[in-house]
Amino acid sequence: MANLYSMDELSFLPTVSPQHIKALTNTEDYFTDFVLKNPFGTITDDSVQVFDGGNAYLHSGMYTFELGDAGARTPVAARFSYVWRSYNGDWKITHHHSSVTPSPPDMLKVARDNFQAWNDALQTKNPKTVANLYSSTDLSFLPTVSPQHIKGVTNTEDYFTDFVLKNPFGTITDDKVQVFDGGNAYLHSGMYTFELGPREMRTPVEARFSYLWKKEEGTWKIAHHHSSVTPAAPVAA
Repeated sequence: MANLYSMDELSFLPTVSPQHIKALTNTEDYFTDFVLKNPFGTITDDSVQVFDGGNAYLHSGMYTFELGDAGARTPVAARFSYVWRSYNGDWKITHHHSSVTPSPPDMLKVARDNFQAWNDALQTKNPKTVANLYSSTDLSFLPTVSPQHIKGVTNTEDYFTDFVLKNPFGTITDDKVQVFDGGNAYLHSGMYTFELGPREMRTPVEARFSYLWKKEEGTWKIAHHHSSVTPAAPVAA
């Protein structure tokens, strides 16, 4: 295995090792244990970028590694980057970086964390802090009790100027997330209970919510917010 790697220039970042291997001897040491795991890799997606007139190339993509005994193989999804360089026609690996494919983010956790950030902003009683969580370029805001359809951050700040004085605090009681644009936007909807008023005489209000959060330059912003008081259950005939 080690003989496939360059003796003169090497950067090797293994899948699970914390080492940055730069010498052929250390590469051999690494593979001494690794080959005993019976590894077998299958490429699932790849691309090639060519350099130095075809004398070097970067091969990168995704592969699945199977590890363990033949009767109990464990597949591991991973990413790879190999730079191969030709030394007088003899191809050697000068760079090898392998990493376990990260799990996709738990969007429900992301949504609840963003809701908590919104809730925390209310506790500051600073309407600008709350308004800064809303998109300045793409906004539709339908507040709980206001007849307005708010489409600008300035009007959002005006709305929260009065609302934060009511000491609002929201607690989600039921929720769901729908993801869009490859994880760059999501709709978080469900039910929450809002407590309003002075701490010694809080008034709980049952309500429904819809938040559409979108990433704008890497930061989550609310592009749509619709909140409404939960209707009373119909009275039996």
